[in-house]
Amino acid sequence: MKIVGISACTAGIAHTYMAQEALEQECKKRGIDCKIETQGGMGIDNELSQEEIDAADIAILAVAVSVEMAERFDAKRAAGRVIDVSPTEAIKQTAALIDRAESLAASAARTTSAAKPPVSGEKTSLGAELFRYFNTGISYFLPVIIAGGMMFSFTLITGTVEDGRIIPSNQFWQNVYDLGMAGFAMMVPVLCAYIAYAIGSKAAIAPGFILGHAANTPMGESHVATGFLGALFLGFLVGYFVRWMKKFHVPEVLQPMMPTFIIPLVTTFVLGLFYIYILTVPLNAFVQYMIQVMYQLNGAGAIALGVGIGILAAADFGGACSKAATAFTLALMAEGILGPNGVFRMCCAIPPLGMGLAAFILRNRFDAADRQLGISALFLSSAGITEGAIPFAGKDFRRTWIACAIGTAVAGAVGMLHGITSIVAFGGVVAITGVVEGKLWYVLDMLLGAGIIVLILFFTKPKLNVEN
Repeated sequence: MKIVGISACTAGIAHTYMAQEALEQECKKRGIDCKIETQGGMGIDNELSQEEIDAADIAILAVAVSVEMAERFDAKRAAGRVIDVSPTEAIKQTAALIDRAESLAASAARTTSAAKPPVSGEKTSLGAELFRYFNTGISYFLPVIIAGGMMFSFTLITGTVEDGRIIPSNQFWQNVYDLGMAGFAMMVPVLCAYIAYAIGSKAAIAPGFILGHAANTPMGESHVATGFLGALFLGFLVGYFVRWMKKFHVPEVLQPMMPTFIIPLVTTFVLGLFYIYILTVPLNAFVQYMIQVMYQLNGAGAIALGVGIGILAAADFGGACSKAATAFTLALMAEGILGPNGVFRMCCAIPPLGMGLAAFILRNRFDAADRQLGISALFLSSAGITEGAIPFAGKDFRRTWIACAIGTAVAGAVGMLHGITSIVAFGGVVAITGVVEGKLWYVLDMLLGAGIIVLILFFTKPKLNVEN
């Protein structure tokens, strides 16, 4: 039996390669020939040829984003030999997934021998499809916002913050700051363009960039900019409009002009004017309402928001839930509301920090191999990379998840009450220069969350049977 597949997570960092390793190791144990292509932050590795895909019995797509060259699997999907799962499922439920693949391969073989029509592949729900498109936009959006945020962080080495604005100390740092501003100016168009690309492919990129820029620029008689929310909405609108236009039957002489001239032009003209004359008013009203609600948050409301941010940060250890929280907090940051972003950046570092500390403090509950993982987790925590807790979750998911969720939820609630704010789009202690208000609380609340994780594991995790 031969299995091929693709793994691709939103950030393209940890889950992509962990899913590949989990699938290939499980197949190796069973004597199954397996090759998994990764589409991560560094591009495509271990690329599958069309011949390898055609020769495989089953294809597993463990993806959270729209994959490149997905058409390679069209024949397999039509034959009902494609399994769609998330990278998280491929990591946590690997054995069950390979069982499912073996069962599907056997069933497909019987169907073929009986000369029955092929069974169509599983239909993805609309919600799952929309979320995958959204994650594709986020996966391209994140490197832009992180690079811009790092420029701000560098500027703050010698600069100061006054009234929420960064004041560079000299012309050199002003130039660095301007590079960061260029990154922040690009984040909204990039989000819009790549959501559109995920839906409508290459022909949707140009109108996506143009309308994403339009969403971020005051336009119309009222000079309204809808920012992140407008770009999000327009990304989906552009993608589906382009997909619809691609179905048009045009004379053969015009077909080469469709993706490079006609589709981008018509899409930009029609949806651009539709946005300016119809969408700007309701979208701007919603944005202003959201801003008003966020500014009025205090007491119980702030605590509830902090708990929600904390739970999302730990829910899937840097997966789709965390990326949804990233989008939410950055949308607020784009409107000048920095609190949720500061709290979220702190919370991202807590699961790996807590698990790393637990591996060394609770020595009778973690073995030597866990302490090696703990070293990696502590390093990853310093950069706010939540995925550092995943190896611990793989060994003891229930206890790890409960401890991390409670620890980050408490820290998130306390962080909101302490008024932590940040203007950079990454976390951990390395982001301390980007914290505008509450630098001390940023560190103390992070340690509080990690301490709660250690305490919960002390009471819930059993001692090892053998001394390590």
